Amino acid sequence: MNKLEEKGTLSAHELNKYAYCPYQWYFEKKYGRKELRRLYVERNEKLGLEDAIGSHFRRGEAFHDENYRGYRFRRKIRRILAAAAAVCLLLLCVLAVKYGWI
Repeated sequence: MNKLEEKGTLSAHELNKYAYCPYQWYFEKKYGRKELRRLYVERNEKLGLEDAIGSHFRRGEAFHDENYRGYRFRRKIRRILAAAAAVCLLLLCVLAVKYGWI
């Protein structure tokens, strides 16, 4: 029995898929989503193509890693500057007391 003949009714989701792309709906009904994914991966391996979803994911991951690295660097610089400002203020207070400025 063909996958197209398994059910006699169509769901709203299937109608929406059909309206979007009748070919996609037909091939998914005929072969099944799992088989189509397998064929897709096999074709991409033969052609040396990268999976678009995986490619976008890796690019996004790299972007966020770089962004986070920059954030950590800026945070470290702020801490160093805050510590330097505190040391300068402390030194100024010590000098003010020593020389009687206050």
